[in-house]
Amino acid sequence: PRGFDKGNITRLMMQWLGKLAMATNYAIRRNPSRFLYRDSLLGRFVDETEIAYFRKDWGKGVIWDVGASVGKYTTMLAKSNPNSTIYAFEPNLNSLYYLANRTQNYSNVVIVPNALTPDGGVIMGSHDPDFNSKPTGPRVSTIALRDAVAKFGAPTFFKMDIEGAEYDVLQGDLSPLHKSTLLVSWHPQFTGKPIPEVPGWKNTRLSDDITLLEPL
Repeated sequence: PRGFDKGNITRLMMQWLGKLAMATNYAIRRNPSRFLYRDSLLGRFVDETEIAYFRKDWGKGVIWDVGASVGKYTTMLAKSNPNSTIYAFEPNLNSLYYLANRTQNYSNVVIVPNALTPDGGVIMGSHDPDFNSKPTGPRVSTIALRDAVAKFGAPTFFKMDIEGAEYDVLQGDLSPLHKSTLLVSWHPQFTGKPIPEVPGWKNTRLSDDITLLEPL
């Protein structure tokens, strides 16, 4: 027919197909299972040995959740400590998605997408949700403990659950943390090492694999 512009119709169809492709892409990436990681569901499964420390108001300051995973304890700390900033350290690329979704409404949470290490070197990361399995890659950056203190401030309370890497961190220079209370989950099954006494703190064994370190 007169006035028919085949090229214009083609362009409009390509634009429509492009928008459809992007909408489909976003729908696939919005993994619906993120809704399982809400406080109303997984939030009820809490280790009774540790819960008092996550529900305690540590006062105005800084709290570190090192090995935040999907944020179960991060949100508890955020609720109990409205006057503190909660820094959630998590290097697993899969866990970060759920951690971000779970903490999106907590203005006092800051996600640190790095592992905490003694030296701030590069390590092999993982996008596998099983953070105990062999890392999948890619390599990821880490943040050294001394640099984290300089950037975020020394924490009043420091929870650490990092699947065996706690041995390396706690054998380094801990002087920046001399006033911090640490709650450490040990993983001797991954390292073959016994659970040590950490000098400079009062060491209290709360369970077979959890130690509370209180400043002397």
